[in-house]
Amino acid sequence: MPTVDSQVLCAWTQQIFVACGTPPAQARIVGDHLVENNLRGVDSHGIMRIPQYVQAVRDGTIRPGAAVALERETANTAVVDCGWNFGMVGGMRAIETAVAKAKAHTLGMVVTRCCSHAGRLGAYVEWAARQGMIALGFCSSPRHGHFVVPWGGREGRLATNPLAFSIPNGDQPLVADFSTSQVPEGRIRLYKSRNLPLEDGWIMDADGRPSTSPDHFYGPPPGAILPFGGRMGYRGYALGLLVEIMATTLAGEDSTSERAGNGLAFIALDTAAFVQRGLYYELLQQLATYVKSSRPVDPEKPVLLPGELERNIRQERQANGIPIDDATWRQVVQTARDLGCETIPVPPEASEK
Repeated sequence: MPTVDSQVLCAWTQQIFVACGTPPAQARIVGDHLVENNLRGVDSHGIMRIPQYVQAVRDGTIRPGAAVALERETANTAVVDCGWNFGMVGGMRAIETAVAKAKAHTLGMVVTRCCSHAGRLGAYVEWAARQGMIALGFCSSPRHGHFVVPWGGREGRLATNPLAFSIPNGDQPLVADFSTSQVPEGRIRLYKSRNLPLEDGWIMDADGRPSTSPDHFYGPPPGAILPFGGRMGYRGYALGLLVEIMATTLAGEDSTSERAGNGLAFIALDTAAFVQRGLYYELLQQLATYVKSSRPVDPEKPVLLPGELERNIRQERQANGIPIDDATWRQVVQTARDLGCETIPVPPEASEK
């Protein structure tokens, strides 16, 4: 398994997207987003997405350089037309707009239209928290991504529809980002790439029977992912519907559309509208200390706050490099070569640790 320096990987990833017609500034947004996901251990949303995105550019479903514009707005709200540019480009415009409105009017909410796959939802809300905002994020997908069954069903009718939030806390914001399904589809793809069985309770096959085989999910015939919550999966199902309404219906989009992409909705809230900023941070630190004081079940695994695990992984991978599974590495290298990008960061045989 090759291990690659994050800065080298960033530069190479940006080169790949420039080679398929992306303006350099936008290639940097997309490349940095993907590599940052790998740094944090979210490999399902890392560079394994490069072949998918490059193929989408070739197909015309992603339009590098397309204009991203405000379609309509009020003092506190906006609809951002992402123009089918890369989802990260549109997503950043959306969260930046929400934060700007919150700074001016204490609260901002933005939804998107015509947005391509936006990657890791938590990246956007964490950016907002670093601007001093509490932020909520919602992400839906149209019919092509409806892998998740409604409670009691056996055919997918919802996407994995993640929710995310981030709480400002200096340089260590609290960040949570999780699908309303038992598992995101990207993780199943990662397990299949690594030839690993899935965990119990993640999926069912086409006949509604539990399975741990990625092949039973992808088919043919395709299976489906269960809403999160196990025997109380109606909770995940209800939250999945909430995400669908916030990120699709409010944007005036059709949930049954066949067009690939994501719907995004962001809410940004200025804490100073409710509590003096110094008091807010004092109370937050008291809460964090109290929560972490709970004696751990395993002494080797202390209680962590949301986002701490990913920061720990990031620190380790920045120091030692990002491990890339062999199947992903081969696919990305081939994509780069097809585009004429022969500058590979390091040869796999020289990068194993």
